[in-house]
Amino acid sequence: MSFNGHVVIDMDSHVREYEDVDRTYREYIDPEYRESFELLSQAVAKRQEAGRPTALFMHPEAIIEPSDESRPLGVYDTFGLLPHQSRNRSKEEARERSGKEPVRRDVNWDPSIRLEDMDRAKIDKSVMFPTFEASYCALKDVGFEGALHRAYHRYMTTYCSESEGRLRWAATATLRDVAASVSEVTHWAERDQNMVGVLVPPSCPDGRLLDNPNLHPLYERCQDLDLPILVHGGVLRPPYTAGATELNNSGFLLRAVYQPWAGMTAVGALIGGGVFDLFPKLRAGVFETGAGWMPWLIEQLDDGYGSRPSLVPNLRREPTEILEDGRLFHAVEPGERYLKHCVEALGEDVWLFSTDYPHTGSPWPDGVSHITDRAELSESAKTKMLGSNALRLCPRLA
Repeated sequence: MSFNGHVVIDMDSHVREYEDVDRTYREYIDPEYRESFELLSQAVAKRQEAGRPTALFMHPEAIIEPSDESRPLGVYDTFGLLPHQSRNRSKEEARERSGKEPVRRDVNWDPSIRLEDMDRAKIDKSVMFPTFEASYCALKDVGFEGALHRAYHRYMTTYCSESEGRLRWAATATLRDVAASVSEVTHWAERDQNMVGVLVPPSCPDGRLLDNPNLHPLYERCQDLDLPILVHGGVLRPPYTAGATELNNSGFLLRAVYQPWAGMTAVGALIGGGVFDLFPKLRAGVFETGAGWMPWLIEQLDDGYGSRPSLVPNLRREPTEILEDGRLFHAVEPGERYLKHCVEALGEDVWLFSTDYPHTGSPWPDGVSHITDRAELSESAKTKMLGSNALRLCPRLA
C-alpha cells in the first residue's frame, strides 16, 4: 500500500508487443495462422537485417500500414528531407534525449523487470495495454487479426501469472468480429483473474463510433461478466479517428489534439448513444487522451441534450447525471496543469492514475509524486485518483 496505506494502481501501462513479434506471438499463434505469422515475422527480420525501421504502424515506412506525421507547420514542400528522419532512434535513446531515465527493452518479455520498476515508482498494481493490437484491424484477413489477439492474450496470461496479482491485463476486442470477441472475453474471464477489462479503440474500424449497435452484444457480455470497457487509442494508427487525414501530416498538431479528439468522440458516443442507459451496470474508462477537456465537453453535451434531445433518443438524462452514476472514468496525465479544475468541476470519483510506462513520454519513476505532491488536491482526491477509483472501475483488481 504505497500511499498512506492505500493502494496505488497504474491504470495505463503498456507492453510493446511489437518489440519482438517472435517472442510475443510465435509460441501462441493458432496453428491455422502460423503461415500468416511467418510472413509477418520474415518481414520484420528482413527490415532488421537491412537496418531499416521495423515499426508495424505509426511510421512512414511501417510494415503493415504506414502513416506520416512529419510535416513541419509552415513548411509544405520538404521533398522528403526532414532532419529527424536521418536515423532511427531506439526507445531508450528517445527517453534519454528527453531527459528521462531509459526503460530496458526486455521489460516487454521479462515481468521481473517491470515489477522492480514498479517498486521504484511506488506502484502496487499495474494494468497493461498492448501498444498496437487494436491496429491489426488494418489487416485484410479478419481471421488473422483475431488470431493475433488470441495469441497476445495467451502471452499476457503467462506474463502475469507469477506476479501475485500485481500485473494485470486487458483483452483486445476484435471489433470486426464481435461474436468472436464475446467468446474470447468469456473464455478469459472464466480462466484468468488477472484479465480485468476489455480494450476497445475510440472508434470502429469502419469509422462508426462506439454507439454502434453492432457492439451491443459485447457491451452486454461485459456487463454480465462485471468487466469494464477500456477505451484506448493511439496517434495516427488504425482504426483512425477525427484528424487523421484533416491535419495534413502536421506532427505538432497531431500530437497536441489527435488523441484528445478521439477521447471526446468516444465519451460523446458512449453518453449520447445511450450506452450507459441501455446497459445500466456497464462501466467504462477512457485512457491517454488528457483530461483537461472533460469539464468543457460535459458542459457541451449537457447543452446539446437540452436543446436537441431528438438527436440522442437513447439518452434519458443529462450527461452530467451519467457521470454522477459513477460508471464513467477517465485517466489523467500526472503532470496535467488543470487537474485541480477537473476535480472541482466533475468531482473526485472520475479520475484514474496512469503513467504510460514504458513509453517515451512516461514520467517513470516519478509519476506517483506528481500526484501526491500537488498541494491543491485533497487527500481524498489523491487517494481516489491513485487507486480507489480504479478498484471501482475494475473490481477484479481488488
